[in-house]
Amino acid sequence: MARNAGLAAMAAGILMLAFSVDLPVAFVIGASVFMLFAGALLFRAFLLSEARVMATHGLSQGMTHRIQLLQSPERAGDDAKAQVQAYATEPLETLLLTSAKSAAGAAALLFALGLLTSWA
Repeated sequence: MARNAGLAAMAAGILMLAFSVDLPVAFVIGASVFMLFAGALLFRAFLLSEARVMATHGLSQGMTHRIQLLQSPERAGDDAKAQVQAYATEPLETLLLTSAKSAAGAAALLFALGLLTSWA
């Protein structure tokens, strides 16, 4: 996640520097890059599923122990596995949505700066 955010910030910085002669255009270009990044994060959160998260080898190894702990005589095995899968996707979904919200906030700030500098 940090690598993707760093690449988006670097792309926005390079494009803003390239168009730094016209400051409002530079701010709008940077804001557009951040809005695209926020949209990509929302799309990734939308496509997130328990099966895809559990297919990751490291996560499935770590969650095996939790599945064994949740399984008890009064619980069915499928029910415990479904609970662990939901538990595994929740932090990742929260991370994606929080990052998208931050990127959208940065985009709104850059759009506002572009508007303010165009008036000056």
